[in-house]
Amino acid sequence: GGTPMLLCYILLISALVGATLEDDITPTSPEEYYLEGSRVKISCNYTVKANNLQWNRQYPGSAPKFLLLLTDTATPLVVEATPPYPRMTAKLNDERTRVDLEISSAVVTDSALYYCAL
Repeated sequence: GGTPMLLCYILLISALVGATLEDDITPTSPEEYYLEGSRVKISCNYTVKANNLQWNRQYPGSAPKFLLLLTDTATPLVVEATPPYPRMTAKLNDERTRVDLEISSAVVTDSALYYCAL
């Protein structure tokens, strides 16, 4: 029994852009799938001291859009896009080796190419 539940999956791909910094920042996984409505976390590892770490989102056929950046300073500061994306937050891990992008209650339109850049 019973009919199988229909699940709506969101595909989030983190990739990186910038030939010169190619070895300094890498997505923790190239593709991630999430259920609609779930809390999403995508991450990039980085190996250099960076002034700021940016998250961008790109839809197929469109130019990348800046989401937010995080300063790698004594007290990390989040700088949001204007207008901001209210469901998105960014944070660094304690060791300052990884930057996370969190999306609360994901929706289908969040399915896109996400990339972090230094």
